[in-house]
Amino acid sequence: MEKNPAGTTLRTGLRTGSPPASAPPLVLTTLFERTVREHGGAIALADGAEQVTYDRLNRRANRMARRLKDLGVTRGDRVGVHMRRSPDLYAVLLAVLKAGACVVPLDPAHPTEYLARLLHEARPSPVICDDPADLPPDARRTALAGDDLVRGSDGLPDGDPDPGTGPEDTAFLMYTSGSTGRPKGVRIAHRGLARLGPHSGPLDITSHDGLTQSAAFSFAASTIEIWLAFLHGATLLPMPPGLPSLPVLREAVEERGATVLSLPCGLFNALVDQEPECLRPVRIVLLSGDFPSPGHLRRALAHTDAVIYNGYGCTENSSITALHPLTSPDDVDGAGVVPIGQPLPAVTLDVYDPALRPCDTDEVGELCVGGAGVALGYADQPELTAEKFTRDPGGDGLLYRTGDLARRNKNGDIVLVGRSDSMVKIRGFRVETSAVTLAVRALDGVADAAVKAFEDDDTREKRLVAFYTTPDGRPADPGDLVRRLSADLPSHMVPSTFRHLEKMPTNVNGKVDRTALTVESPKNQKSQKNPNSTSEKGEKTMQNPLEAVILQSWIDISGMDEFSTTDSFLGHGGNSLHFVQLASRLQKIFGIEITTESVFRHGTVEQLARFIETSRDQAATTSS
Repeated sequence: MEKNPAGTTLRTGLRTGSPPASAPPLVLTTLFERTVREHGGAIALADGAEQVTYDRLNRRANRMARRLKDLGVTRGDRVGVHMRRSPDLYAVLLAVLKAGACVVPLDPAHPTEYLARLLHEARPSPVICDDPADLPPDARRTALAGDDLVRGSDGLPDGDPDPGTGPEDTAFLMYTSGSTGRPKGVRIAHRGLARLGPHSGPLDITSHDGLTQSAAFSFAASTIEIWLAFLHGATLLPMPPGLPSLPVLREAVEERGATVLSLPCGLFNALVDQEPECLRPVRIVLLSGDFPSPGHLRRALAHTDAVIYNGYGCTENSSITALHPLTSPDDVDGAGVVPIGQPLPAVTLDVYDPALRPCDTDEVGELCVGGAGVALGYADQPELTAEKFTRDPGGDGLLYRTGDLARRNKNGDIVLVGRSDSMVKIRGFRVETSAVTLAVRALDGVADAAVKAFEDDDTREKRLVAFYTTPDGRPADPGDLVRRLSADLPSHMVPSTFRHLEKMPTNVNGKVDRTALTVESPKNQKSQKNPNSTSEKGEKTMQNPLEAVILQSWIDISGMDEFSTTDSFLGHGGNSLHFVQLASRLQKIFGIEITTESVFRHGTVEQLARFIETSRDQAATTSS
């Protein structure tokens, strides 16, 4: 398999200008309809046994768009979409855009209270959903079941409508966590994503490619997967809900024809550790979300002819912004510093000092993004928009100040250094630690709290640790803290570890001294126990022989050297990537299907053992 020449079509500092007269406008629906004309008979979606051609998907979306307009949806309206991954989801997405409206993606995995806050901020109408009962009570008044939308559109004309949408219209309103606890709604323009059609640079996606779609629909990374496929006639391969298990990823490559994998760094690391052979047939691996692990990159590059791109992006620049290609283990330098490379065409990427003057080579400054991808600002937050979006000193458009600290090396590539604020990336999701701190402090029984991210030295994966005090000085049950936080926050914002302190460390100004908040390496940590619990190691005899296998597997994966069968995985150092690894290992050991979601729902060794025992009994009964 031939590799793309490293960096041959990347251009640095390309300023956005007027497109050629013959080029269609950068509007998602316009470019999608061009794809339909060129690849109408090609498979747009392959989901299990169901395969949907581009022509069929387009006609279905056109009918639903007309139904939405009959229901009063007009250009510029906000329409919520609260649906699980299925062919219907992508048809609805296209229908909303074809009606001229803006999509507000809502993740069915988010807790009800968090969804209620997003809906209060966005005020979409209607909210298209799988089931209105899944929505917060106040949102059910404007709910529209997807099945009802499909039935109501039957018989309507299926030609392409003309919603009058332009490149500057808002296509998506995507929410990220905010430092005050108020979510930030990023207004992504059509041009911001439509640029991936003519300006995808070295990725060179074709109609022969298959792209996995595993990122949450409410997460900006999903737009990379969806629109790189839909704007180039490729096949989109929806993954099951949640973070895909390693067997599912292997199946996507070996049986479903995936040639392009878009993965957060942590999931990539797990894949390299346990299923490296499945990378051999892949053409492109696109990494995003955090600093990649040099060791895992070297091992992966030794197993595949694929080009592995270290990608950089942010919601405020419509996701993907820059790429750095790696084609052999030798491309990862001895210091393990992997650049994010250079910007995609139609994007600018520069390092500026506080006065917005360009920094010299190797001088650290703030990374700023300009060009066609820059968002229209934050919805209903003009002061925050003015703070983060400013006039581009080198062009006519807006410049987004990312808050990332970076430098430009002697080769002209951008290298990330860190952050200038409290924002971190957790499994690819952007999280404001101050927002998590506010949520922990709000819990009954917590006197004070601070949340800090720590990085694993080997994998470079980050995890959230909550330090807290209590009024009576007694530690709380971590499992109970996780349960209550999970009712209010998405899973990526829930700390993986809770450390009880007698008092918070303070500096001379009386503020929390964050430098004094430290933890040991996960492999040396002890599990904090609830003093009222009877789950101390050694106090409980295992009732099920499966528990010993599961417990040892969890200790091996998590690095926790003390753990009991009734300790919750999440809250004692575990995270969803550990769940992926545990599910994959147990599936191999026990020979039954065990998903990442299974580990999450049965969140202790004891509960998971009962689940596996029941599943094995059911499988045996079925086979007999």
